[in-house]
Amino acid sequence: MPHKLPSQPVHIEGETILHQAGEEEHYRFSAVGQLVQLGTTVYLRFNEDNEETVPVTYKIDGPNSLRISRYGESQLTLQLIAGQRTQNVDVTPYGKLQIDAEATAVETELDLAELRGTVSADYRIFTDDEEVGNHQIRLQFYR
Repeated sequence: MPHKLPSQPVHIEGETILHQAGEEEHYRFSAVGQLVQLGTTVYLRFNEDNEETVPVTYKIDGPNSLRISRYGESQLTLQLIAGQRTQNVDVTPYGKLQIDAEATAVETELDLAELRGTVSADYRIFTDDEEVGNHQIRLQFYR
């Protein structure tokens, strides 16, 4: 049976930088979330509050592997593995959209004893083999 830590409250601060259609957008957020550890996998759950509240889960599988799930108007799950291109699906109100994510960098540093860490990812998004966006995520959490 995998080792499970009870859910722990953590403060989360992050920034996302989007390069799309020749424009750059910066989103900064701060949230109180939950950290859960199941075996060697760590989950960070929190709500992003922009124009709507969007539940987000970061599943950290290892130092260079991250899965991000967002459950807003669309349901998007991105698998990001450093140096790899992965196939993903965005379920929108208009149907499913096949998207690929190519991660140039994914780095996680966790100190679970102190309940703190950082997550960063640089990746490009493709639809029909055409690049539609270049994204950077920087996130830190602490007790």
